[in-house]
Amino acid sequence: MMDLRVSVVLLFIFLTGGYSLKCYTCVPDSWGYCETTVETCPDGHTTCATVKQSVGFTITKMCTFVCLPGYQHQPNKGTVSIQCCDTDLCNAADGVFKGSFLLLFSPLLFYFLFQ
Repeated sequence: MMDLRVSVVLLFIFLTGGYSLKCYTCVPDSWGYCETTVETCPDGHTTCATVKQSVGFTITKMCTFVCLPGYQHQPNKGTVSIQCCDTDLCNAADGVFKGSFLLLFSPLLFYFLFQ
């Protein structure tokens, strides 16, 4: 029975080793319309970003390798807000934090394996 538990834990660790961040992406067209899609970020891109512009009320979502959160005032674009996060699908439209399934599932797995 112990061999099965060890095997399951090792399998779980190996299956999560190739983790890639997933972000919502959305680049508005000339009318400001944007269709949100889910993108697996390329290597080196470790954060999801949401950029909101007050002029035209456009929102852009993307994977990025550098993200500096905050507000900037730009002459032609008004106030630009940049929000950064680093978990899967964390830049959702509803603003709800969506944690990693692995983080939520781990305590349950260990409870059943080692009780």
